[in-house]
Amino acid sequence: MLDPTPARTEATSYPKPAKILSRSNLYLAWKSSRDATSNPGRPGIDGLTAERFGARIEEQISALSSELRTGTYRPYRLRPVFIPKPDSSKERLICIPAVRDRVVQKAIVSYLVTTEKFPIENEFSFGFVRGRGTLHAIERALELRNRYAWCLKTDIEAFFDRISRSDAKLRVSKSLKNSSLTPLVHQFIDCEIKSNITTRSKLLKQGIVAGRGLRQGMPLSPILANLVLSEFDAAFRRERIDMVRYADDLLVFFNSKRAAREGFEFIKAQLGAQGLTIPELGDESSKTQIVASEQPVSFLGLQLAYSGSRGGYVKKVGRKLIAKIRARLENEFNFDTLRKQKVNFQQANTELSIAISSCLSAYRGTDDFMILNSELRHTARKVLEGIYEDVFGVGVLDNVSLAGREFLGLGSLALPAENSDPVGAD
Repeated sequence: MLDPTPARTEATSYPKPAKILSRSNLYLAWKSSRDATSNPGRPGIDGLTAERFGARIEEQISALSSELRTGTYRPYRLRPVFIPKPDSSKERLICIPAVRDRVVQKAIVSYLVTTEKFPIENEFSFGFVRGRGTLHAIERALELRNRYAWCLKTDIEAFFDRISRSDAKLRVSKSLKNSSLTPLVHQFIDCEIKSNITTRSKLLKQGIVAGRGLRQGMPLSPILANLVLSEFDAAFRRERIDMVRYADDLLVFFNSKRAAREGFEFIKAQLGAQGLTIPELGDESSKTQIVASEQPVSFLGLQLAYSGSRGGYVKKVGRKLIAKIRARLENEFNFDTLRKQKVNFQQANTELSIAISSCLSAYRGTDDFMILNSELRHTARKVLEGIYEDVFGVGVLDNVSLAGREFLGLGSLALPAENSDPVGAD
């Protein structure tokens, strides 16, 4: 038997979640999850893949339902996976629950969202909130940037890893009271990582401390993180301060530099009461910046930049991000990388087209979209030419006619005449 997360003794007697986590609701959670698709998540520490779980879905759901009904259910510990960050020596930690635990958490999230048991939906929060997302957050930030002369950009340091579990459980108990879900959610809050000698030093380097924080990778973590910050959001409403918050990313708006500095202290005090911090104000290398009127500010991967010709702020991808996207495509789709991944030319060509289309779709509506489009098309041609030369030899395309280049998906490799950025240089 694999090692489940140890149960915490509950002083209160709770009913069993027979109705909320019934067989039918668990099955619906499974069917609506990524694990039921052709691109499932990875297995947890039990090694059971989503494909194998789905192949015996009736049996798996029945077993889960029985454990939940009898009060014997315990979640397994989490499997740590370290993913290298692009252009960085750092790694991102993802904590993977077992497939069965993902199903239970998905069912709980569905119930909490549809019944609005948690006080997390407000005008400030856009991350992991029903009916909202990154685009909504950016549009709201753009609207406020056009109304206020100054803004403060910052983020909460190591937010998920430093959340107080006792605080999170207290807020859950206050919201759910004696619901049958309360002890279950508490168990998930207490979920720990299954570590070994190899991973232990990596976890310490990441600042992971047993007994503290919500592990990223659990379906419940985002909604619990918003619950932890619900009173933080409410403080901004009381003070009539406009803010856009996407998880731990904050953009706060003011009419003067002095008000922005006071806002910085206000944020520090509010988060400090929960044992959380933001970076100190500093130079351009600091993640906390006070941004003056007509200066660009980056938020959720885009720039909000002033355009004199439009008389206001617009959304931009920006030269730096475009260069980063191009470099990533060139790295991922070079001949050596594709060979190591055992990807053939036909697959590579298809995946390159999908990657570029997805990127263009994500940034459609930005003010410099045409620049992005031109440069990514050029990158695609450059990548394909590199593959042809690696396979057939340098200079193999020198005598290919324009018609031949177009047939091979290359066209002209010359960039269009220098695109003038409608918003100005970054």
